[in-house]
Amino acid sequence: MTIPGAAPAKAAARAGAVAAPVREAAALPRVRAAPVRAKRVWPIRAVQARAGARRYLPPACTNPQVDAMGLTRCEEGYRYRAQPQACSYRANEGPAAGGAGGGAQTGEGGAGGVDCGECEGEHAFCRANDTRSPFGCSQGCLTDEECGDDSFCLCDGERGGFCVDATCRGDADCDGGYHCAEVESPCEQLVGNFACQKPVDECLTSAACDDATCMLSDPYFASGRPERRRCDDAVCGRPFLVEASVRVAATAARSDWTENDLTPEMKHLTAAERAAEAAHWTKLAQMEHASIAAFARFQLQLLALGAPADLVNACNQALVDETKHARLCFALASAYAGRSVGPGALDVTHSLDATSLADIVELVIAEGCFGETSAALEALESADVATDPVVAGIYRTIAADEQRHAELAFRFVRWALQRDGQGVRECVARAVAEAASSSPEARLVTVPCLTALLGAERLAIAEPPFCASCATA
Repeated sequence: MTIPGAAPAKAAARAGAVAAPVREAAALPRVRAAPVRAKRVWPIRAVQARAGARRYLPPACTNPQVDAMGLTRCEEGYRYRAQPQACSYRANEGPAAGGAGGGAQTGEGGAGGVDCGECEGEHAFCRANDTRSPFGCSQGCLTDEECGDDSFCLCDGERGGFCVDATCRGDADCDGGYHCAEVESPCEQLVGNFACQKPVDECLTSAACDDATCMLSDPYFASGRPERRRCDDAVCGRPFLVEASVRVAATAARSDWTENDLTPEMKHLTAAERAAEAAHWTKLAQMEHASIAAFARFQLQLLALGAPADLVNACNQALVDETKHARLCFALASAYAGRSVGPGALDVTHSLDATSLADIVELVIAEGCFGETSAALEALESADVATDPVVAGIYRTIAADEQRHAELAFRFVRWALQRDGQGVRECVARAVAEAASSSPEARLVTVPCLTALLGAERLAIAEPPFCASCATA
């Protein structure tokens, strides 16, 4: 499969695939939205760096080292692209190597031993050299001009280059002393986006953010506030929120939470890469395990509200789904780690304190409308780039289930609006107005759907800049 470089069209296609059944499930009118660049997680809430908001002087870069990808790594924990550069191209070495224009083939002798099959494109190659990069075919590039706007060609370090999202192409595009630096992502192991460091940044790296991630904020709905780096306690998938904080269980050495007979392809991975995969799947497993608690709470809340049987039944199925997801993720974490990984005890203290309809709607919008939509979109993208059939299959399973969970959330909000229009309307309107901290790709689905539930012509907010038309069809 081809690794997306400039990804707006694919982002919009994934959002459209998720949005259609969500609109149908909630009996929503059709909305039309323009493509946006993708970010893959939904930040539950923005948190300040430990020292609070500040204006950063041009950051130091101690002991700079240029890596194989042409990026300068600093001991402070970040890496940046000093200037544009042309990449060299070398077709994969394997049983068959395609010539110019004919693509490239690789088998066991290809990159890292990954069997990519045939990679289509003049500069296509099979990539597997960076622990944060997906293994598989890259469409390839040699210069920045081959990539779309807001992207550049990042050299692979071995066989060519691939397009990455970026709002700069080198330090010359940034203010004096600031770098065109990589932006971190909490959930994925892909190479991140690139953007200029700025004096308004609230963090430099995640080391300043305790348990949060130093991510790029988005200027949508931000009343003119500039894009900047800030600490976000982003999560992967549906969160279990208690008093506005995300809760997960610690890990424990146990095997009863794993699915049997899951054997991902690992022979091409180094020890460091296996450790990175184990950490990635452990984090996902903890989130999926916590999602069980989120749905267990939702089940009790539905019963307390006297909700219809179809909502209760769908919530019960979601509990089964999340248990399956947790076991699949713990199985992969155990396989990559070479030892049993499972969940410990989960703290549920005060988790049932939200009892009013308005409080429950607020939780469901956060956990379901935004969280599950992000989870479905992220799993779809991960399935697109996964070349291991076991891993790709798990991502597709999760994506399909999380999409149904998002539909359930919107169905509940629709029912709640019918039950108590005024009180619930205020909660939904507030969620739409505060959607600046959610990912653009998730907003492409969630904000128009919530707006449609309220009635776009009566909602006193500005039209989202990523939405070409939020009018009903």
